[in-house]
Amino acid sequence: MKGFNHYLFWLSSLALFGVCGLYFSFYPSPGWKVASVFCALLLGGALYTWVARRERFSTLFGLETDAARWQLHLTLGSLLALVVWGALQVPVAALYTQWLGEDRAFTARVLAKAQGGLGCQHRVELVLDEAAIGMGICVPEDVWHSLPDSGTVMMRGRHSALGINPGQVLREPAGR
Repeated sequence: MKGFNHYLFWLSSLALFGVCGLYFSFYPSPGWKVASVFCALLLGGALYTWVARRERFSTLFGLETDAARWQLHLTLGSLLALVVWGALQVPVAALYTQWLGEDRAFTARVLAKAQGGLGCQHRVELVLDEAAIGMGICVPEDVWHSLPDSGTVMMRGRHSALGINPGQVLREPAGR
């Protein structure tokens, strides 16, 4: 057995990677939201099965009844699938989109502008018309002042089948 600390380190690292997704400006597509759950169940289940067999969890914990073994496997397997899902849905998809996605311009409507907040001094709430996705984006102060309180703006970013990685928000050209 590699030791409890070894597995706890890798599980914690994966969970921390998933928590990093809270700080990514990435908006998963509806298809990826559903697919990421199935991928997490499959990948988490396979990973848990491999570790449980390798380390002989049934004998390691000294569980006497089948019901206790099933509870152990269900609890630990679900926890691992949840951690894998947290890492897959936003961080992995955001990195994939940033590296392999295509540059694209989106038309968006401004819902609101807000100042202050945790890690974001100037925020614009947008709705992408073609994707029907609402998103909040941090922008520099000069851009924030130049954007209208309502109306249409142009957003540039990266797009893939997994979702949208917003880049910058620009004022809509007058000729459009």
